[in-house]
This record gives sequence, structure tokens and C-alpha cells, in this order.
Amino acid sequence: MIPSDYTGCDIDKMQQKDNEDYQNKYSKEKGPISSNVPKGPKDISTYLKTRKPTEWIVDSFGANGACVILAGDKGSGKTSFLYRLAESISKGKKFLSELYTVKKKVLIWQADESKINALNKLKRMDISEGIDIVFKDYGWSQLNINKLREQIEINNYGVVLIDSISTLVANRGVNFKDMEIASPLYELNNLAGELNILIVITSHLNKEDRDSINLNDLLGSGQISSAVSDIWSIFKPQKTNIEDHYIIKCLGKRNCDDSIFWNLKGNQEDFSWEIISVGEDDLLPSQKIEYRFQILKLLQEHKKGLSLKEISNMLSCSFKTAQRCTNVLLDQNEIERKKRSSGGGRPYYLYFGIHLGH
Repeated sequence: MIPSDYTGCDIDKMQQKDNEDYQNKYSKEKGPISSNVPKGPKDISTYLKTRKPTEWIVDSFGANGACVILAGDKGSGKTSFLYRLAESISKGKKFLSELYTVKKKVLIWQADESKINALNKLKRMDISEGIDIVFKDYGWSQLNINKLREQIEINNYGVVLIDSISTLVANRGVNFKDMEIASPLYELNNLAGELNILIVITSHLNKEDRDSINLNDLLGSGQISSAVSDIWSIFKPQKTNIEDHYIIKCLGKRNCDDSIFWNLKGNQEDFSWEIISVGEDDLLPSQKIEYRFQILKLLQEHKKGLSLKEISNMLSCSFKTAQRCTNVLLDQNEIERKKRSSGGGRPYYLYFGIHLGH
């Protein structure tokens, strides 16, 4: 929660403090391990009382308790993207020059690249310590959930990055055209939820050379999309005037917003990445964060509550932006809302700063 005298001038300083607060609060937190013994039915209210707010490990990209897929063609930059992601999380620093992270211990499971190729790339990227890694050449060639769980618990990993699920599942003897592909992905998604960690897995596509990606382009698309929490795509557009231009887009699901469309600038010298612009229906992540701070400030000042229309008018932003930002704040338990009658018309909601609702 931001202080009531916040002016918006020192947002970077406040975001840095929030980043550190989150790291201190959640760096050692673990979720309960589920039992194999079936539990009897309970009223929904019982579970809602123990619901945890959404905790973003990588703002807008990856949340605790989620298994996230990053799908792309060969040569689309998936692996170097994953390595830079690991570096940012392991240090608790911004990713893509825009996304705040919570510092966590990271494990990379490298099943696509050989050990020598991976180490050459990591050296070129100046990533030399602070991240654990295992290779397919050394007993990690097949997806073994029990072995992965054991390593997570022993080493207290908060984030696991797997490159790629396509290779590991194929080595397990599962055909991507079979319904069986869903089973290991459900297991990974359940593991992320049970241990309250973030798991990011890369996946291959059905075809190459494209200017866009949709869910049908994923190998085993129907089964994959139903088994994981969020799906992202990364690709190099064929028609572009920008050197080393890549695009990352959310294809939707539970946490990420399917309006997210980021233009990335890649650097072939050190495999670094940065967001240079966004799609017309999107905002820069830093702009979304600022709007969320401004909404919190407004709701502190207006204790009787505000509607989405009032919030959008007062911040001079679109109704959709106000709606998306309040949805994030609701998921994070930063605000609450109450339904109000419109006198015979369609009911609407008023939004309040947490503990200020009536």
C-alpha cells in the first residue's frame, strides 16, 4: 500500500522499496504439499479464507504457483531469454529493463542444448554464478516430477526454468499428438501450485517463419493450453525494419493479459533483451505500475469508493486500462469492491482501498 502523500514523482524509488519488501516477505515462503488422500467436500468460503493473493515473481509475466509456457520457433531466442530471466530473478533486478522481479533461488533444467553449447552461451552472456543448472547429458534427459520435487525442496528453489518441455516429454515416450501430453504438464502446474513457486517451460511450434503465433501453432496445442497457467509466444517477425526485432505476446489463460504485445530489441553480442515499445492495445509495464499506484492513492483519498468510470476519468486513462489495473490490484488483495444498485438498471461496483469498504 502506498502512503497517502504519494505524489507520483518518486515512483522508481518506491517501486524499488516495494521490490525489496516483497523479496524479504516471500523469499523463503513455501506452500503446503498436498496429500494423496482425497479430501471431503467443503463450502467455497472455507477455501476462500485461505486463498493467497497473486504474487508476481516477474511483474506481468510470471506469478507464484503458476506454470508458464514460452513457445517459439528454433532460433527465436527462447533459450537466451530464459537465461536472462534467470539472471534477473537470481539478482532481484529488472528484466527486459521494465519488469520488476522478486529475488529467488533459480534452477535451470537444460534439455535442448548440450552442456558445452550452454556454457559457451552463458560465458558470452557474462552469467558466471548465482544460478543452478542441470543437463540432459547428466541424468536429466526425461521429465521426472518426483526427482524435480526432491531437488526443489532440498535446495529451496523459488523458480524452475525448463528448456524445453518438448524434448523432455518426447524423451519420456509421449507423442505430442496424444492426449498423454497433458498429464506431465498438469503435474508441473500442480507442482508449482503445491510448492508455491514459478515454473517456466519453453516449447516448440508446429511450423516456422511467421509474423504471428496463436494457440494452434503450439505442439499439442489443445492439451498444452488446458494444462498450464499461462501461455506466451516469442518470435522474430518476417516483415520488420528494426534490426534484431523480436515480439513476445501473451496468448492468454489465467494471469497474463492477452492484450500484452511487446516489441523486443535483441543484442547478438551478449544476448541481452529490452522492451522498446508495445502494441496499440497495451501499455509499457512501468506505465501500468504507475497507474496502479495512482489508483491506490485515489482510493485512499475517496473513502466512499469509486467506480471504474470515475477512476478512468480522474486518471485520464481508458476504461479498459482502469479495469485491467483494478483487476490486478484485486488479485493481489490490495483493494476490494462492493456491488451497488443503479436504481433499476444494471448494477455496478465501487472500489475501495483495502479495509475501507462498507
